[in-house]
Amino acid sequence: MEQSSFDAVEAAVEARLEEARRVHAQASQDSQSSSWDVVDSLGSLSISSSNASETEEQDLVQAVPPTHANLQAQAQAAPVETVRRQFVCPEHGAYWKKVSASGNKRNGEFVARCKKCPVVGGVGLKYVAIPVEEERGKGLFECGECGNVWTSNTACRSLAQYCWAEGCTASDRMQGAYPKEVRAPDPGWLRARRFRARREPPIDENVPFDEGFGGGGGGGGD
Repeated sequence: MEQSSFDAVEAAVEARLEEARRVHAQASQDSQSSSWDVVDSLGSLSISSSNASETEEQDLVQAVPPTHANLQAQAQAAPVETVRRQFVCPEHGAYWKKVSASGNKRNGEFVARCKKCPVVGGVGLKYVAIPVEEERGKGLFECGECGNVWTSNTACRSLAQYCWAEGCTASDRMQGAYPKEVRAPDPGWLRARRFRARREPPIDENVPFDEGFGGGGGGGGD
């Protein structure tokens, strides 16, 4: 009798343990599936929120009009093509300045300040560039026939110069070359230095005649 009651208790315990294992397994499976559903939901929510933020930023950029400061910053960041133009101050004479190729004023004019004129109230005197065909200075020339290259400190854009290279016939046909480029002329002190360097060495009066001229051959006598 005692043995049968013991077996019955043991069977009941085993049944309860089996029921507990089944419930635990079911609960674990349900919790895992629910966690994956939460992760998927969060992922879709983050993607949709990022897309919404990008769309809002694009709409904001399109809605805000460009300002003068932004346009000026973009213009300064872009490479600007420059040209060298000549200006004339009534008091200090001609001077050269690099300006934008399209002009530095709204009407397309080229304006530059004379650095020798006094600045009054933070503003200096500015002058408009002279016409290109009237520019004068140091010009760079190239002969179209022989390819000879030379410079002239008295060049004018509207005046041609002739090539005097040996064997060139352009000057005989009255065919001159216009300057390819004109810039500020060389200062007087630099021209004087170059002139002194090109001069022939002076004759030393203390050197004997025969030594100075290398002796020379004697003439035949009778």
